[in-house]
Amino acid sequence: MTTHSSSVWIAELSHSYKKQAPQVLTNINLSIPKGQLTAMIGRSGCGKSTLLQMIAGLLLPSDGAVRIGGKTVVKPSAKWNMMFQKPSLYPWMSVRENAALGLVFAGTYKQKQDRVDELLDMVGLSEHKDKNVQQLSGGQQQRVALARSLATEPEILLLDEPFSALDAFTRTALQTEVAQICHEQGITMIMVTHDIEEAIAMADKVVIMSHNPGEIVGDLDVPLTYPRDRSAADFIELKETLFNQFEQIDLAKQKEMAEVANQ
Repeated sequence: MTTHSSSVWIAELSHSYKKQAPQVLTNINLSIPKGQLTAMIGRSGCGKSTLLQMIAGLLLPSDGAVRIGGKTVVKPSAKWNMMFQKPSLYPWMSVRENAALGLVFAGTYKQKQDRVDELLDMVGLSEHKDKNVQQLSGGQQQRVALARSLATEPEILLLDEPFSALDAFTRTALQTEVAQICHEQGITMIMVTHDIEEAIAMADKVVIMSHNPGEIVGDLDVPLTYPRDRSAADFIELKETLFNQFEQIDLAKQKEMAEVANQ
C-alpha cells in the first residue's frame, strides 16, 4: 500500500460561536509531525471535537489558523478523513458499496476497486462484503467506516471517539487495529477521547486540554512500540502518569474557577 503522511500546525487559534460570546477555545498552539499518532484528552465541553472539526475543515476558527502540509485549511479535503461516533453508513447498500463510497465520490473507483476488497480483508470483513450493512454488528459497522476512510488513501485520519459506543472487547480490538494500520502506513492520526487507557493504547503523544475555555495545558509522550501490551508495567505506569497529570490539571482549573467566582 502507498504510504502517506502530512504534518499539522495550529497557530494562535481561538474560537467563539458568536460575536461577544465566551470563547470555547483559546490560544491553541500545536504542532503534529508527519505520521505521529496524537490523542487529545479532556473533559466534555473542553472543545476537543470543535478543534477536530477545524482540523477537518468543517469549521473555521474565529482567530488563528490550521495548516496541513503548509497550506491553511479552509474546507474539507479528500486528503483527510474523519470517523465519527456513529459509522453513518447507507443502510440500503452492501458492505462493499459503503466501503467504496469515497472512491466513487472521488471518481477513482474503477481504477482502485481492488483496494476495497484489500481493505475489507484487512479489517476482517471479506466474508461479509456482499451483506447489507444492517446485518452487521456495531463493531463490524465501524470496521466498514474504517475501510471507507482508508480507501481514499488519506494522509490524515481524524477520530471523534468512534469506539465509545462499542462493547469493551470490540473497542479494544479496534483501538489496536486502527493504531497499527496508521503506524504501518505512516498516516497522521488525531483523535479525541475521554478514555485515558485508549489514549495510551493508540497515541505517540497525548495532548491534555482544560475547559472554560478550552486550552492545551499539558502533554505526555508515549514511547511504546505497537501493538501495545496493556498489562505491561510500562503501559500501566504511563496510564497512571497521565491520570495523575490530568487530575492535577483538573483540580487546578476548578480552584481557578472558584477563585474567579468569589471575586
